[in-house]
Amino acid sequence: PDESMFTRSVSPEAAPDKPTYVEIEFKNGDPVAIDGKELGPADLLTKLNQLGGDNGIGRIDIVESRFVGMKSRGVYETP
Repeated sequence: PDESMFTRSVSPEAAPDKPTYVEIEFKNGDPVAIDGKELGPADLLTKLNQLGGDNGIGRIDIVESRFVGMKSRGVYETP
């Protein structure tokens, strides 16, 4: 797929060559902070999506078999 169709992630080739370390804090089983910064649920998810996208995580290009017998190509971006 054309690189311009992706808006939330970089290609694995354009991702950093060094690992990004993330520390997630939990309270009663729920995530509450990233790298020591407390965040609400929506902000926490947004931050994790941004970190994943910056590191080339969350792209898939597949051919699916539909129930009715046809094949379809799906390109998904879910960092």
